Amino acid sequence: MIDGAITLGTFVAFSGYMTMLIWPMIALGWVMNIMERGLASMQRINVVMETEPTIKDITPVVSPRAEELQALPAATSAAIQPGSPRDRSVVFENVTFAYDTSTNREPVLRNLSFVINDGETAAVVGPTGSGKSTLVALILRLYDPQDGRVLVGGAPVDRIPLKDLRSLIGLIPQDIFLFSDTIAENMAFGVASLDESDLDRLSRLAAIHDEINGFPKGYQAMIGERGINLSGGQKQRLAIARAVAKDPGILILDDALSSVDTDTEERILRSLREEMKTRTAILISHRISTVREADRILVLEEGRLAEQGTHGDLIASGGVYADMYNKQQIMYDLERS
Repeated sequence: MIDGAITLGTFVAFSGYMTMLIWPMIALGWVMNIMERGLASMQRINVVMETEPTIKDITPVVSPRAEELQALPAATSAAIQPGSPRDRSVVFENVTFAYDTSTNREPVLRNLSFVINDGETAAVVGPTGSGKSTLVALILRLYDPQDGRVLVGGAPVDRIPLKDLRSLIGLIPQDIFLFSDTIAENMAFGVASLDESDLDRLSRLAAIHDEINGFPKGYQAMIGERGINLSGGQKQRLAIARAVAKDPGILILDDALSSVDTDTEERILRSLREEMKTRTAILISHRISTVREADRILVLEEGRLAEQGTHGDLIASGGVYADMYNKQQIMYDLERS
């Protein structure tokens, strides 16, 4: 401008255009950054979505045995779908399972056989690494055993459609996942809907009703991802309410009361006993107090069934279970003193 190459007006216009370009350039860089992050995330999602599951439905599914159909009324036998469970029993027949056979790892379960009858409340106890959670994974058919077979309702689990098998089972796992949504939506996950009376019944059963009412919005209160604003015990109790909400034929509690105190545990178990009368229940726990009222207790040791029976029978036999009970009783006495 000093040299006369441009006018003052041209200089002012140039400066104005430069100012107007600042925000679009910032926005362009911001959008490109988001796009690159999104593309990287999409690639990872596509890997997961395109992965073929190793566990899938096997066709054709097995049909009920002819003699069983003949023993049933015509209307009932016609309603039975091939491969569908006919009751809520769980059977392990000589099951051996290892997580990685290519590295010659020791099996987690070894020649394991037992029967949990339809409508029975059975408990599974044992030290860490004895195969308790693996047993649950095989019932749900998250894995297939290398030897033996697992049956649910008299049908091999690998012949039951996965959708039917997993809709029959309500699982409260050790690692609880809650969504960033309302308490009501988390409780209703897996069912069509729950009204206010259903929510009240389920929360009372799980001994969390009073605490939910203590939130400003009650059942409509938002919880963070993975229930970050809830305690470990509250998350477990919410998961119990969620599992019972779907009215499963088989209810599995995989160490689901480990984060609650003994008084709360007793309240939950007292409420659950009524629910367990109408379904098959499997309690997996380290605590003897959780399993002592079960119809039958299975004791695992190094992947094998060490002993089974009622609480009283196992205490009298003086085996693995009695040793666990005595140690826990000493710890309980020391904590109270």
